[in-house]
Amino acid sequence: MEQSQPDAQRVEPAGRGLLLGRGQLLAFGRGHDARRPVRQPRLDDDRGLLRGLLPARHARARLPEIAAVLLLAAGCAGPDTPAPGSPDAETSQPAGGGPSARAATPPNIVVILADDLGYGDIGAYGAKRIRTPNIDRLAAAGLRFTQGYASANVCSPSRAGLMTGRYAIRSGLAFKVVDAGSTHGLPEAEETLGELVKREGYRTLYVGKWHLGNFPEHLPLKHGFDEFFGAPASNDMPNFALYDGDVLVEQPVDQSTLTRRYTDRAMRFIAENSDAPFMLFLAHTFPHIPLYASGEFLGKSGAGLYGDTVEELDWSTGQLLAALEEQGISENTLVIFTSDNGPFFEGGTGGLRGGKGTSWDGGYRVPLIASWPGVVAAGRVTGAMAMNIDVLPTIADILGLEAAAATVDGRSLLPVFRGAEESAHDFLYYFNNERVVGVRSQDWKYVTHAYYLGSLGAFEKFDQLPGFAAPYEMLLDADGIDGEAYSYADRFPGILNAHKEALMSARRHFDTLRTRDLETTYPQ
Repeated sequence: MEQSQPDAQRVEPAGRGLLLGRGQLLAFGRGHDARRPVRQPRLDDDRGLLRGLLPARHARARLPEIAAVLLLAAGCAGPDTPAPGSPDAETSQPAGGGPSARAATPPNIVVILADDLGYGDIGAYGAKRIRTPNIDRLAAAGLRFTQGYASANVCSPSRAGLMTGRYAIRSGLAFKVVDAGSTHGLPEAEETLGELVKREGYRTLYVGKWHLGNFPEHLPLKHGFDEFFGAPASNDMPNFALYDGDVLVEQPVDQSTLTRRYTDRAMRFIAENSDAPFMLFLAHTFPHIPLYASGEFLGKSGAGLYGDTVEELDWSTGQLLAALEEQGISENTLVIFTSDNGPFFEGGTGGLRGGKGTSWDGGYRVPLIASWPGVVAAGRVTGAMAMNIDVLPTIADILGLEAAAATVDGRSLLPVFRGAEESAHDFLYYFNNERVVGVRSQDWKYVTHAYYLGSLGAFEKFDQLPGFAAPYEMLLDADGIDGEAYSYADRFPGILNAHKEALMSARRHFDTLRTRDLETTYPQ
């Protein structure tokens, strides 16, 4: 490894050191290659999301900007330097791979979404009390992300991000969740996963929890899905009901049979559509509370009723994998498994701090697994950061399509599927409702807002109103090896400033899209 120069400064806090020499940043610590320079943001990027390498003629013209970014990352630039990954430089370039990225044979697509499943609730992610042999088998056959994130820390905005490839603030769904009295929902103008693949003639089915609107114009049949069997609302809401298409079939719902009925409908769809490309989106109701499991699984896990519901979800996953194999189509099927956010009252985060509704990683980091024989090598594990907004542009890339939206926040994961180890993102953003409260790079996380939960209830301690207390900011090791317990903001001012500028730039952009959380201000 290159040795530091005599005038270099070296600081090594809590398992990570940083070598500053001749403007180069080297990261140390678990999960990082000590020989790899800390990655600098792309300059042609509107939100810190990869647009591709600059053509040489553009790069030469922008050498002053490149120098400014490098100086900023090294702590040598002033606070007014434009942020790397700035959303201010909004572009209209759509996401997608173009014709050259098209798969030779369009794969079938299966997306399995758990509800409030924690990062540590799967065997492949370290669960000890919950048995998930089928999901573990899926991970062993494909790619497991250790830095996979939901785009929000609660249900509706995360689902909006997954379905559209865009942060939920762009579709008006970032504020809290769609509840029983909500009249808003997923806008007709938003292109969904269903509508994207319909352009290529796919048959589509949505099974399970929707939670993106209660009225017919908001439901899956109006958003690219040929069939819908499931519940528009969350299972803890008074309007929870089961629909087949647009027909109400059950209310109140026998929730103990939901996972089995969802699975049966999904398997029937696979059998009926095995001769043509299809997309199956199975969004489980559990382990969201209230918890229910069928009699076969009650009392069987080592983690109470919560564990019972997760083990039944694992059974469901095994049934779908078996159905694909029985139809002889498993080799040409992309299967993605993830969760909409972290766990709530129960559930395991794998040692991550916080949970659902918080700005700690326990609220955002989720299991993310992708299996596609012949494309995704079996048994791979990657630390490249990814987010559920990446699913739509990934599928667009596979099909050689461009997303219809002028702005797509996600980026294709196809290069990572094929072996790349670098994330397509320079920065990912954390939202609490419509506020940007944190920014994540590959190696660091900068957060200015968090919820503290205690006997006196929840109160905001970070972004307090001006005049009450100064805002508290933390620079956290993104590996999470210390559970986000310690901040290194005082140790690395250059890295802190780069992330702070990225956050402020994101706020300048996304705050113009706020529609419901208009009264809350940031501290000055």
